[in-house]
Amino acid sequence: MAWWDRMFGRQRATPGFYGVCGECRHDWREHHPVQGCGECGYEREHDEPGAPGAVCAARAPGPTFP
Repeated sequence: MAWWDRMFGRQRATPGFYGVCGECRHDWREHHPVQGCGECGYEREHDEPGAPGAVCAARAPGPTFP
């Protein structure tokens, strides 16, 4: 039952990196290798107070995207 192991037990062979970006302080999992930080983009798109002037382009360490 491989699906059972994936859902309830076994961990992925390559765990994703978790943490926050030192530049924009958003979760690394939001940082797409090409498009940049999705959270920064969302804040700019919705004119949120304190939104960054540009989308953070810092590269996430480790395997955050396949």
